[in-house]
Amino acid sequence: MSWNHYSRLIPIVIGIVLIGGIVGATSIEQGGISQAEIGSDVTVETMVTELYITNTGSIDMWTLRGESLLESVTWTVTEINAADRPVEGSKNFYAGKVFEQGVSLDDSILKIKVEVSGTIPEVSEWKYEPEYKVLVMELSQVRLGGTSEIIGVIEVSPYNLESKAARENIDKANVVVKEVDDGEAKQTIENAISAYNVGNFDNAGDLARQAEENALAVKDGRERKGLIVKIVGFVIAVALIGGTIVWHRSTRHRSRL
Repeated sequence: MSWNHYSRLIPIVIGIVLIGGIVGATSIEQGGISQAEIGSDVTVETMVTELYITNTGSIDMWTLRGESLLESVTWTVTEINAADRPVEGSKNFYAGKVFEQGVSLDDSILKIKVEVSGTIPEVSEWKYEPEYKVLVMELSQVRLGGTSEIIGVIEVSPYNLESKAARENIDKANVVVKEVDDGEAKQTIENAISAYNVGNFDNAGDLARQAEENALAVKDGRERKGLIVKIVGFVIAVALIGGTIVWHRSTRHRSRL
């Protein structure tokens, strides 16, 4: 079974991450953006294909299960025929974080379109790395007997204006700190990340900027020191060359006498 997506995402585009599903040939795609503002409404639509094929052979009957951790979740599930059109009367609506719908072998039904809508929830625990994500949609195949395999997962990183600004400052500072490799700057950026993780975004941003400034100061100091060393080396070299020339000329003058 593969899970191929096409974008009709309202009002934002969410990055889709598909993980290995029921067959090894399941396509793995990622597109769009991967962030959404807390409190915004999102709609994601995807298509489940190869309904009756698994990595162990064909399957005649199973249950499609969907789960989401959005708020105020609604689902629309539509069966699609060989002409790539909705089967008449096949559209089903569900409310709640979980839905289940039976899938039975039918030559006229080749794909199932799944759409989930909901609101990005508040974050209970912030995490800079790995970045905290909200489950938008997880689809699974539940077989007779209760065994279940995940077909694919869609996640999004929630943010508010303060957290986004703090993360951008930390990301920017991290580039400079890693390049300079200064112990004090590293500690400051770690403190910034710790502040981010507890939701203290103003402090996180301030510390990130401080870390960047410290790292740049260290970098400038090293560059100035390197320049001074080069200048001193150049002066010494010039002095040695000048001395050699004077010595050579004086030696030639004495030899003539």
